[in-house]
Amino acid sequence: MDITFEREYKGNSILTNKENQQGCRTDILDKMKSVIDHTTQKHNNVLCSRLDLRYPKDYNGPKNNKDIQVFMSKFIKYFKRNGYDPHYLWVREQSKEKHQHYHLMIAVNGNKMQFPHQLRKKAAEHWASTVKSDQQGLVCHCDRSRQGDFQHSSYRLRRNAPDFDQVYDDCHKRCSYLAKENTKGYAPKRHREFGYSRIPKSIDLKNRNGC
Repeated sequence: MDITFEREYKGNSILTNKENQQGCRTDILDKMKSVIDHTTQKHNNVLCSRLDLRYPKDYNGPKNNKDIQVFMSKFIKYFKRNGYDPHYLWVREQSKEKHQHYHLMIAVNGNKMQFPHQLRKKAAEHWASTVKSDQQGLVCHCDRSRQGDFQHSSYRLRRNAPDFDQVYDDCHKRCSYLAKENTKGYAPKRHREFGYSRIPKSIDLKNRNGC
């Protein structure tokens, strides 16, 4: 497992801090880029959005990844069935809290979906159903900093737009948060720390080879 502390990875910005030894895992960065590249090659307009999933207080559910697998199955099935062609990456993290939490990146056909409201609404519905809780705030939209300032958590990638490269780089940097090394490494043995959509091998290999 390789870690990078550079400010860029394969030509695009990432969230790292070399002085504080805060790096990103390159295996996750490669999968993230594969998802973004695959969707932007399939569709000339892509909506890419970030969400966080957390557990309710005093939740006594499983410590493995059963909940995220159940959630993703329902969540992705809904958007596939409605023609949005969803692709995703999720990562598992845990620090001092009792339960793990999950970060999610999802990319859909932007010609079908103009704004992230439906993604957020359905995520809240399906996560509530999965963990059997009506507690509010379990799905974070990731659109506020810790200081409460607005920050982008959704990006519209229009392939033929003059600002495509800049928006792509902004999206890549924001989503690279999923690859941060910190708070990973606490999953039970034989349980994955991230999952992702199936991507054609040509795109997956290209990203791993740095082309």
